[in-house]
Amino acid sequence: MNEQNKECVATKIRLLVHALEKGMSLPHCRPGFGKDKVLELLDLCKKYQSFDERKDDQIGQLVEGVVSAYVNYQVAQGGAVDFIPKEYLEKSDSMAGIISLPVKKSTNFEEIAKGRHSTRSYADRIVSDQVIRQVVQLAQTAPSACNRQATHIFACVNLEKIQQIMQMHGGTRGFDRPGVIFAITGDLNLYQNEYERNAVFIDGGIFLMNLLYSIDAYGLAACPVIWGSEPDNDAKLADILGIPKSHKIISLVTAGHYAGESYIAAKSEKRNVNSIMHIIK
Repeated sequence: MNEQNKECVATKIRLLVHALEKGMSLPHCRPGFGKDKVLELLDLCKKYQSFDERKDDQIGQLVEGVVSAYVNYQVAQGGAVDFIPKEYLEKSDSMAGIISLPVKKSTNFEEIAKGRHSTRSYADRIVSDQVIRQVVQLAQTAPSACNRQATHIFACVNLEKIQQIMQMHGGTRGFDRPGVIFAITGDLNLYQNEYERNAVFIDGGIFLMNLLYSIDAYGLAACPVIWGSEPDNDAKLADILGIPKSHKIISLVTAGHYAGESYIAAKSEKRNVNSIMHIIK
């Protein structure tokens, strides 16, 4: 989290935005909370805007949105907002802040979860860029630590590179060639210290499961492939897909169109729930 690294500054801004959102969403938030965070946020935003070639084009809107929500929240609570620059008092961006949502009565998630199975058989058809974009955008609904969204997706549709990856990974022997291979990675630049050393895998794992459900929702077949490879293969995969050195590879997912009207999947039952569940009273 080097503040001379522009993407680290952008991440610090996102962490502060989320901290303010979290505070406003607490059931018993103390009056006047967050002043220091708002001031730090405004300073960092000014610093980020001074950089050339900024990658995160949402930063300005996020800051405007959360500060606007913070002003409304504090005014409603009788808190002071006189320390906030006038230009921010007139903003009303809605990209960040808090929302009120109705409680869901029920969902059909049981059908979704029990209906998804891994398959290794794919049609010899490409998966369009549009579908890939829609799949990944839906998967972005996955939560992440402090909403830092460090997970990246490298979607490979190059048939030669797909073949290279499958030859390198022994776990894909016997698979049909998929229409796309997704590589899920986490950018280590977006984590603050060694205490967060496992967060990249937690964030990536949550995103991975959401990606599998998203692929299923768009009518595609998929199979997650564990990336438990030698370090040399990390470098080889990074070279094939152009993965930056700051990224940790989490997993692969092979995906494509179904090969027919039905497909074969492993039947193995899950463990008895009582053997894995521990209720502490």
